[in-house]
Amino acid sequence: MNIKRMAGITGVVLACGILAAVGRSLSKEKKCQVLDEEGTIIAEIIYQDQAVHYDCKEGYEAYADLAYREAAAIMKEREDVELSEAYGKLAEEEMRIRTSFRTDTAEGLLQACKEDKDSVFGGQAMEKAAAVSDTNGHLLACYSQSMAEPFRNYVMYPTYAGSTIKPVSVYGPAIEDHKICWSSLYLDNAYYQITGEDKEKTDWPVNSYPYSNTLWTVQEALQKSNNAIAVKVLKDYGVEKSCKFLQNEFEIGTEEEQKRILEKGEDSVLSNLALGYLEEGVTMQEMMGAYQTFANGGLYTKIHTVTDMETGAGESYYHEESEARQVFGADTAYIMNRMLKTVVEEGGTGRSAAVEGLDICGKTGTSDDFKDNWFIGMTPEYVCAVWYEFRGGMAGNESASVFRKIMENLKHDKEAAYPASENVEKGGYCLKTGLLANEYCKEQKQGYYRKNNNLNKCECNIAR
Repeated sequence: MNIKRMAGITGVVLACGILAAVGRSLSKEKKCQVLDEEGTIIAEIIYQDQAVHYDCKEGYEAYADLAYREAAAIMKEREDVELSEAYGKLAEEEMRIRTSFRTDTAEGLLQACKEDKDSVFGGQAMEKAAAVSDTNGHLLACYSQSMAEPFRNYVMYPTYAGSTIKPVSVYGPAIEDHKICWSSLYLDNAYYQITGEDKEKTDWPVNSYPYSNTLWTVQEALQKSNNAIAVKVLKDYGVEKSCKFLQNEFEIGTEEEQKRILEKGEDSVLSNLALGYLEEGVTMQEMMGAYQTFANGGLYTKIHTVTDMETGAGESYYHEESEARQVFGADTAYIMNRMLKTVVEEGGTGRSAAVEGLDICGKTGTSDDFKDNWFIGMTPEYVCAVWYEFRGGMAGNESASVFRKIMENLKHDKEAAYPASENVEKGGYCLKTGLLANEYCKEQKQGYYRKNNNLNKCECNIAR
């Protein structure tokens, strides 16, 4: 197991577990406070008798933990102290940590999670987490439940992303780089064959359905989560480029993949980058930050909780200074946004996430044997991620259904809209060629294209 995943196992345990040692130096109760966006206390983090615990409403612990850790990281950097010391200083100075927490959003999220029975799918034990942010990097609410480790916070715990990685590692970068467009065609067949120990050859990668050996558009491949085509698009875009894009733009660790490319070649990491099996894993926070770009015109802000910090004496200590960074062009973001909308429409893998009256786009994701089960989706106002780990696997995508329940519980501005791009227009394409349709093309569909895409017109039934 690599270093980051080891750190994920030991380092994201709730503070009441890992920070007990800090309390040894404290003989009497010390506490700091976590506040919501209105300044109301939602949690008190208490040191007493060489232990640390949270005093908060059930279900708020995961958010308080994230805020506390983020505040400690801020203090570590500002004071140039060890992280363990920073945790102690937060309590010593009775710091008040103001966050972007919204009580109404949290209650809607918690209600949806509680409605979901642990007994589903034959009573299989499961781990789960869910989180909601706005489209500007502010985490509004989250929830984490672990049956394996009572204090494990899955919002920041690295795991496999499955197919949710495809929009940020493959399709988005390839559209940005002008390698593909909505209707670019790829053959639905194996990328190569793997020879097993028994000398039997197996097609790779495996789709959830048999290869059709027909041409698919990249929009259809994303909508139905076709693994073979994702791999081929990744190769056309550039495997090493994808590694660096994830790390440089989204702060998603790909150091191990870059090492393996040098040692064993690009094909050795195709599964990591195209199918979501990064060696270091990826966290819910990281994935939400990446998906956020498809909802706000390509801008990226790291998902965070802390907006202000104030000492117990009332002195200002910290004020949020996060700045948005342009990762995708507005045209790429909008095209991807519309592609992801088809995922929740008829024929898409995430159709159970749809809510009538809401413009929802998103992506499903599963790992081997459906162990990791994801849905990450957006509205013009929210980014929401839901993750389950099922023991023994499962069928279907429960995460998409829970996402729908969360959205149904939240308040929405029906007038809100995704930022469109003046450089993107809707147009017809020929199903046979993938090119812009002419008046003679009998089979057409609509797609979204850059105005200056230089895509040729189809020549169906045009005399040469």
